[in-house]
Amino acid sequence: MDNGLVTSDGTKVLTVEEYDQFIQHIPEKRRVTFEVNVITGLRYIELQRLYDNPSWYSQARNQIILPAEAQKKVKQKLIKRTIDRLPSTFPYLFKAFLEAPRPPDRTSWNRNLSRWSIKANIEPKIGPKTPRKTIESWMLKCGIPEIEIYSRQGHDPVTSLRHYQSLSFTDYEMRDIEKRLTEWGILRR
Repeated sequence: MDNGLVTSDGTKVLTVEEYDQFIQHIPEKRRVTFEVNVITGLRYIELQRLYDNPSWYSQARNQIILPAEAQKKVKQKLIKRTIDRLPSTFPYLFKAFLEAPRPPDRTSWNRNLSRWSIKANIEPKIGPKTPRKTIESWMLKCGIPEIEIYSRQGHDPVTSLRHYQSLSFTDYEMRDIEKRLTEWGILRR
């Protein structure tokens, strides 16, 4: 199934249907890692660091607060970053994430994503940037203000999300995206 949803840097962006299809081909012990990665939009290295530092998640506030050392991006200017708009069920998902095996090294994760893409018949293959780019594009297309996406995802406001604007979801796909983001607590209508 080739839907052509690819950012200008060649990153595959999923539809909800592809997301659901892909999830079914991930072994149970790794599924929650991918789910948390998509919902939070964390960079993969940040996801690994979150696993090692569960105190960065505040269950009382249902937020992930990443200190500067969590991000360690060369151009990073934020002292801390808050990931909010998490599903009300996120505490249970986070608990399952911590009980699962530690997210593997990036090379192994990339191989896994490629193998699962083939099994799920998704082209082009899902890569390590797909979870982050998928949630960002869904949020942008659903009208969440860019400033909220910038701050949640840790983008410098100068860094543009323009490469998502060329993505064209069908009306049916947009209905699915709006429904999923509402279920996840990211889109509030």
